[in-house]
Amino acid sequence: MRNEPGHVIARAFVVTFFDTMFRLALTAFLLGTACCPAYAQQPVIALGGAVSAASYNSPIAPGSIIAVFGTNLADKVYSAVATPLPTTLGTTSVSVNGIPAPLFYVSPTQINAQAPSSLTSADGGYATANVVVTTSFGSSAPAAVSVYVEGPGVFTTDGSGCGQAAALNVAPDGSLSPNTASNSAAPGDFVVLFGTGFGLTYFPPPDGSPAVGAQHLETAGGVSMSGGIPLAVPYSGLAPGLVGTDQTNFQIPMDTRDGCAVPLAILGAFTASPAVSISVHSSRGKCVDPATQSYGTVALVKTIFTGTGANGETDTLSASFLSGPQLLQPVESQTPVAGYIANSIQLSGPSRICPVAGYLQLSAGAIAVSGPTGSAAATPVSAAGSVTYSQNLPPGFLAAGTYAISAAGSSTVGAFQGSVTLDPPIRITAVNPPPNPNSGGAPFTVEWTGGSPGSVVKVSLVFKAFMSQYSSYGYTSASAGSYSFQPVCSGNPVSAGGNGVFCFFGLPGITEVDVEQMPASGLLPAFQAGGITGGVQVSWIYRYVIGMN
Repeated sequence: MRNEPGHVIARAFVVTFFDTMFRLALTAFLLGTACCPAYAQQPVIALGGAVSAASYNSPIAPGSIIAVFGTNLADKVYSAVATPLPTTLGTTSVSVNGIPAPLFYVSPTQINAQAPSSLTSADGGYATANVVVTTSFGSSAPAAVSVYVEGPGVFTTDGSGCGQAAALNVAPDGSLSPNTASNSAAPGDFVVLFGTGFGLTYFPPPDGSPAVGAQHLETAGGVSMSGGIPLAVPYSGLAPGLVGTDQTNFQIPMDTRDGCAVPLAILGAFTASPAVSISVHSSRGKCVDPATQSYGTVALVKTIFTGTGANGETDTLSASFLSGPQLLQPVESQTPVAGYIANSIQLSGPSRICPVAGYLQLSAGAIAVSGPTGSAAATPVSAAGSVTYSQNLPPGFLAAGTYAISAAGSSTVGAFQGSVTLDPPIRITAVNPPPNPNSGGAPFTVEWTGGSPGSVVKVSLVFKAFMSQYSSYGYTSASAGSYSFQPVCSGNPVSAGGNGVFCFFGLPGITEVDVEQMPASGLLPAFQAGGITGGVQVSWIYRYVIGMN
């Protein structure tokens, strides 16, 4: 495979490259690292040992590159030297659901292979496949792996699946060079990302063979930088000249901050990749990180479930204290344009979370809360170098009244204290879906009583499909007493007041209505704490989750 020419699609043209640094980075992924001698024993696949070769994440996608980890997987190291890739290296072969898998590399502890492109399920949803490794000493026990139409992962330069992406800068003159800390891309430049599992294509090449030209994905997602609005991409599809490898080209937004590790993720139609990073500098060249900023949030949330199969109430306290280069607290507008936002998609996040250099979740020590119903505390939980807070409170703990909140502080975040007042909760009195959810004409209305002018209500219509979630939502004053959507079904003419909401209303088992009462913008208290540049904001929510069965 290393002898095959590579190609990259930049903007609207195709160029050929033989970039040694990128080739070495990608080859390191595919060919692994020799380590241990094999023993004359039956091969064993480790628990959870079949994953994406780019992100070491699951699920895997048809036609993507996978890594299999275990013991006694081969008697020594073998690497493929040409394409089409062989299905046997030495005496080692791999099958996925009984289908031979093309092999890049085998060693006693790791195999890199291409998942057969025929691994699709009848309904396009999740499937489970069995991976078996066979050598001259027998076959391994089948190892189960989740399969989905996509499982995006980006190759990284150190082969860990996290950190600096294996990316190419496209200069204004069309020349290509690796994106590194000493060779940044500038806002407005195009960048090319390489990975695997981005999604299905209409006419994939035969398994084990490289793509011979540009071929777009059936359903292209996009790129998200720093968690912002998804970016449209001029090309997302197979990487010409490479086996099982995908490629996405995107333009860095002009307002992107400088930095040595600007985070980004590949967005599929339903899922997102673990975060990786690229280097950005307004003058290109060596990267420079901006000053570190930070903010904190403390949230008191009461959730009441009805008609969902898990009816009841949960009260929780959660908190986070985020720190990073030029990090600003995101603010969601409570007055969307045109009345409400239609068909907002929330992709399923990856099962593996990658830390991004410079970004931390800090500890503020124990957080205590006390109010008219009693007292409780949340302690920080450390994982992978970050800190999280999530504490279940006694049912009924959160109610109208004033709650005192304080943090003990730590070496990174100073102690703070203050109070927040929760408004009286609203009471849902009616949820009126249209009589025919596919009519496209009748409104969808939620009614309630109670509420004060100091709080707002967010009403969301939620449709869950496979691994993602679609919602249409809008805000109104809590004192308004009701909120209505005027839906227009896909394919129907747009009528007065409608703006294209999907026709998922009332479908049993897959639709719910979320009603959230919260403080109006500008009324959230902010506490000052040492080590936090943007303050600590405290919020509260009464959330009603209503299943539409």
